[in-house]
Amino acid sequence: MATYKITGGTPLKGEIEPVSNKNSILKLIPAALLTDETVVIHNVPKSSDVRLMLKIIKELGAKVSYFNGGNSIRINASTVNNYEIDYASAQKIMSSVMFMGPLLLKFGKAFMPVPGGCKLGTRPLDVFMENMVEMGAKWTKDQGYYLEVKKFKAKDIWSWFPSVTGTENLIMIAVKTPGKTTIYNAACEPHTQDLCNMLVSMGAKITGIGSNRLEIEGVETLHGTEWCVIPDHLDIGGYIAAAVLTNGCITIRNAIPNHMQLMLQVFNKFGVNVEINGNDITVPADQKLVCQKTVKGDIFEIYTMPWPGLPIDFNQIVLVTALKSSGSIILHNSFQEYGNFWIEELVKLRAKLIMADPHRIITYGPSEFKGAKLKAPNIIQATYALFLAALSAKGETILEDTDNSLQRRFPDIVEKFNSLGAKIEVL
Repeated sequence: MATYKITGGTPLKGEIEPVSNKNSILKLIPAALLTDETVVIHNVPKSSDVRLMLKIIKELGAKVSYFNGGNSIRINASTVNNYEIDYASAQKIMSSVMFMGPLLLKFGKAFMPVPGGCKLGTRPLDVFMENMVEMGAKWTKDQGYYLEVKKFKAKDIWSWFPSVTGTENLIMIAVKTPGKTTIYNAACEPHTQDLCNMLVSMGAKITGIGSNRLEIEGVETLHGTEWCVIPDHLDIGGYIAAAVLTNGCITIRNAIPNHMQLMLQVFNKFGVNVEINGNDITVPADQKLVCQKTVKGDIFEIYTMPWPGLPIDFNQIVLVTALKSSGSIILHNSFQEYGNFWIEELVKLRAKLIMADPHRIITYGPSEFKGAKLKAPNIIQATYALFLAALSAKGETILEDTDNSLQRRFPDIVEKFNSLGAKIEVL
C-alpha cells in the first residue's frame, strides 16, 4: 500500500514529459504474439500494469527482455506454447482479454478467466465476444471463457458499440484472416491508432486509421518491428489541470496536440487557455476559472463519449477542474454505473457538488479545497483526480492508495510532480 502526504497550495512550474500511453502499450504487448519475429518497443512505462502484461505473455511461453535502462523491451513469441491465461494474473487487469485474438489465431483455442481491473461497474464483454463470434469463433463459460475457432472468416462487422477492446481484438484477428474485413462503428482512440500503426509497420494492411470505419486486408504473415509508444493524452490533460488548479505555469513537451483538441475545448469551458508551439503545450499562470453558460444562459452540460468525444477516463479530471471554477456545470458519465461514487472522498476536501443520480454530477464553485485524510478508490483516474485536488488544497492531505492505483499508470508520479515544485512525501 502506498500512502502520500501532499502539502498543497504551491504553484507548479517547469517543463515535463508525459508518461507513455498505458492503454497503448497494454495492447502492443499482445500484438507481439502475431509474429514469430522479435518485436522491440521503446518508451515503455515502468508501471505495474505493464509488468503484469509482460508476466502474462511470459507465462504463455514468450521470451521478454528489458534494455535501454528498462525503457525498452524485446518480445519474441515464437516459443509460445500455452493458450490459457493464468487466473490470478487475469484477475488483476482488464487488458488480459487482449491476448484472446492472437491466441485463437495461433492455437485455434484460448481460455480467458473473468478479468479484473478498476471498479467502475460491470464492464460488459458483449461486443468483445460478439465480434469474434461474427468472425467464426465459438465460446462457452465455465470458470471463465473457453473459445475455439476452426477458421476465421473475413466479413463486414457492424459493431453496435465502439468498444475499444472489442475493436482492437478484432483488428488483431482481421490482419491475419484471409480476405477483406470492414469494421463499422470502430473505436478510434489514440491508443487504437497506435496499435494499428504498429501492425502496419509489421506488414498489416489497414486503411481508415483514426476513423470509425476500418478496412483490413488479411495477410498470411507479419514480421517483427521496432516501435515507440505514443504519449498518454490523459496524463497531458492531468498536467494542464495541475497548472490551472495550483495557479502555476507548466510546459508539456512532446504532447501531440492533435490528440488534445476536444479536451482543450472542454478546458476552455472553464476559461482555461493554452499556448501550442509545435508538439509542446504551455499552460500560462493567472487564469481565471469560470464555468461557461450555454447560449441561452443555462448551466452547460458536458458528456463523456467514445473518441473523438471527451474520453470517459478524463471525466474525473474535468470534475476537479469544474469544482475550482466559479459557477456550475453538469457532468455526465453514462458508461460506468459505479464510476462516480468516489466523489465521497472529494467531499472530504470540502468539494461543493451534488450527485443528481449515478451518472450525473452538478458542481457549485468555486470550492476551496482543504486538506483531509483520503482513501483512494480502486479507480486509477479517480485516484489521480484526488491527487490533483490535494495539490491545490490548503494544508496537508493524506492519500491512502490501498490498491496502488497510481502505480498502475503513473510509476514516477511523485518524482515528476516534485520536480515541478510540489511537496509530496511517500510515507
